[in-house]
Amino acid sequence: MIREERKPCGVGERRKIFGGDGGVLLTSQTMKSFSERLGKLGPCCGLWLVVSASPSLAAGPSELHTTASDGGHTVIDQKDDRVQRRAIRGGALDSSRESSELRELRSFEFETFPRASLRDSLSGSPESRSEGMADGLHTPLPSRPETPPPSSSVPWLQALKLLDNLGLAPTFVRFEAHVIKYLEFYKDERRGRSIMASWLRRQGRYKSLIEQSLDKYRLPRFLLYVSMIESGYDPHDRSHKGAVGLWQFLPEGARIYGLRVDYWVDERQDPIRSTDAAARYLGDLKARFGSWHLALAAFNAGYGAVLRAMQKYNTNDYWELCRHEDGLPWETLLYVPKAIATALVGENRSFFGYDETLPDPPLAYDTVTVHGSVSLAAAARAIGSSSEDMQRLNPHLRRGRTPPLGPGETWELRVPAGTAAQFVAAYDYRGEKLEPYIVRFGERLEDIARLRGVPVSRLRSVNGVEDSAEVRVGLTLLLPPSRGSAEVAATPTPGSLAGDEIVIVAVPDKTFALPGKKQIFYRTISGDSIWSIARFFKVKDTDLLRWNNLDPEATLATKMVLSLWVEPSLDTSQVVLVDPARVRVVTTGSDEFFELVETLRGRKRLVIKVQNGDSLEKIGKRYGLSAADMERINRMPRSSELKAGQTIIAYQTMSSSERSTAVRKLLAGEPLDGEGRAALEGSDKDGAAYGPPRPSLPTAPEPYGPPSPVVPSPTESASMPSEPPVAAPHSAPSPSAAPVASDPLPGEDDLP
Repeated sequence: MIREERKPCGVGERRKIFGGDGGVLLTSQTMKSFSERLGKLGPCCGLWLVVSASPSLAAGPSELHTTASDGGHTVIDQKDDRVQRRAIRGGALDSSRESSELRELRSFEFETFPRASLRDSLSGSPESRSEGMADGLHTPLPSRPETPPPSSSVPWLQALKLLDNLGLAPTFVRFEAHVIKYLEFYKDERRGRSIMASWLRRQGRYKSLIEQSLDKYRLPRFLLYVSMIESGYDPHDRSHKGAVGLWQFLPEGARIYGLRVDYWVDERQDPIRSTDAAARYLGDLKARFGSWHLALAAFNAGYGAVLRAMQKYNTNDYWELCRHEDGLPWETLLYVPKAIATALVGENRSFFGYDETLPDPPLAYDTVTVHGSVSLAAAARAIGSSSEDMQRLNPHLRRGRTPPLGPGETWELRVPAGTAAQFVAAYDYRGEKLEPYIVRFGERLEDIARLRGVPVSRLRSVNGVEDSAEVRVGLTLLLPPSRGSAEVAATPTPGSLAGDEIVIVAVPDKTFALPGKKQIFYRTISGDSIWSIARFFKVKDTDLLRWNNLDPEATLATKMVLSLWVEPSLDTSQVVLVDPARVRVVTTGSDEFFELVETLRGRKRLVIKVQNGDSLEKIGKRYGLSAADMERINRMPRSSELKAGQTIIAYQTMSSSERSTAVRKLLAGEPLDGEGRAALEGSDKDGAAYGPPRPSLPTAPEPYGPPSPVVPSPTESASMPSEPPVAAPHSAPSPSAAPVASDPLPGEDDLP
């Protein structure tokens, strides 16, 4: 198969949710991966799954949410420059896409049900509760009335039709305080009426297909309203926790129920496929818990959280669990009352004043079978439709086209009703000549573009690449026909490794060697981590850190070149490595290090002996450096009092001819003489060396690898780009130390 593997529904995982076979412990790779991502949620019944996300935190009307890889929560204002924010963040923002209706509902819940008093309002003796409330909110015993009486303080509740017509027992509805507050919100408040009107209107598009799926699995049609409170019937809805679609599945939970979630396809956004999966999941939860109250709570919080609360308080009564501290999550305390109230409004539209709300037309489409990747835009042109209409029918296609297909594979594409024949007639004339290509470890779009002779912009467009970090090893991309590699290769990609470029690799000790191992060099790309690199090359994290002077807690910058000692038998055919013939390994901070690095950057490093009356600012002016530059170079404030004989570092820009000559000598292994070598100015050359003691070097160190005969031109980009000239959000920009080659910001590695 060319495309990513589509995992079938995990029978073992479903057995654990279903509760059959005595709660058999699972050892499958899927559950192992799930456990590693979510952590252990409880000590009982093996591993707890959290499949459906809790409601999002309230956000202002102009705010979106993003969650960092470490779990940190960030607010994104719509006025933000997202391109620059991604450059600062070093990766995608992964913003949520929660509808305005759901944000307004969250706001109402935070105002009406404060966390501090929520459990208090559900606890206490029957005498202390509101007049006329259902007795204790307990599941009624057989000796009690079958249906709890509605509150006498809200007489209009008696006029409501209950939900027994939707396949639920009459005892399901509880007119407790939180249910009534939701009903009043939808009945009397402007915000609530606007939210409910939007939901009821949107319900028309998906009501029929949801009810068909519920009927198929013999589930109550009441569950139609679970999708309403989860997503507002928006298949594109995305919570700040990463739950997506009509039913708000998280990725691992979706895969358990057979949904495909990868770069090209996210079936959580497919109304048909996700509804079928949600019906099976809800059926499993009902089979485990027996009560729809508990099943809905588990759908929201995860079945493990509900089991823990039941075992802790030794009860299977949902309403009883709601009254105790450290029982169910705050959002889950509101989830069941909200579902009940929403369904009551939906089934009593005339009473609540929504009888004139017209539902959207039901979802209707034809399907056509395609044998290759087809863009939605091209399909729309063929049938005289729009890309937007095609995307609405195929919301699970994440990149604006059908995914790459292997030999003999097909894809069912949805087109507007009545246009299938028109599409089939035009299909043969629209086919794109695209070839599948599997990305290697460490490979960037720029590398692929240069290899195949196509523009990077064309690759991004065809494959819908929004962020370079999405292009990872094993991903299948689609490559358009080459328009001629010579034409494209004539313009090097910024930041790429040209064939005549020297690559400096700074390590703690260049003389280090590991017997029986082979040294290789890997250039980092966006999204790389110490763990992922160590895993791919089959080395220990601690060794990788030691070989390269790395901090395990910090992220890696793009274009770092790491030294690794691997087994000689390691297969490197699926990884992009730096050609060792162009590598120069140096000890960090050594004279050789500064000589090579600064020469390639077109600068001379000068060791200056201070004279009477000198200051950092005065010395800097001699070489076109600002006081801020001298502060950064010498790691001291500009107000420092310099003493005669003290050594200070400065940099001087070379001319093009000087740099060309110096680079030519470096490549040939010749001494630099005056070009590029550190010079001691102001007196004789026996002044003290600047900075902390440096590691001792062997006599006459030899350069790593054979010298390259090709000499780079003066206009080439430096192999070690300077710090991007972008000011921090809360500091003034510092003048450039010297006009050296640098990468543009945002860089090709960091941004689309």
